[in-house]
Amino acid sequence: MANLTREIRRRIKSVKNIAQVTKAMEAVSAAKMRKAQQQVLATRPYSNQAREVLGYIARLSSTENELNPLIHPRPVKRVGILLVTADRGLAGGFNANIIRRCAQLMREKRKEGADVTVVAVGKKGREWLLRYDPVVRAEFMGIPDNPTTYDIGPIVR
Repeated sequence: MANLTREIRRRIKSVKNIAQVTKAMEAVSAAKMRKAQQQVLATRPYSNQAREVLGYIARLSSTENELNPLIHPRPVKRVGILLVTADRGLAGGFNANIIRRCAQLMREKRKEGADVTVVAVGKKGREWLLRYDPVVRAEFMGIPDNPTTYDIGPIVR
């Protein structure tokens, strides 16, 4: 009987420890989510300004019916896709959704006759790409969560 009581107490303590760890993980996750939302909101002024500049360029035209040469439609012969995924699979459906959309976009553009090249950033995207379409133009892994311009320099080149 004493052994049974001891075992039950041990299990109760174990469940309490698991609950404590879960709460801590939830708090960390909430803090990261808040930070990510703040970073997204911080990009809004840039986005608004870029939209304004593009609208201004679109309105510039030499005649009423002629489009500005900067925005004149032209045939698309080559398409570059930047596939950004996580290095690990602990991101829920994030990687799967991005990879699914990339595959869909690649099929669409190839059907239109475009030459498609992909640059993979992140281990999961690279692994999928090597299985799905072995022609990878470049690959980058180990990019930190908060990359600096130094970290992304090789990608933009």
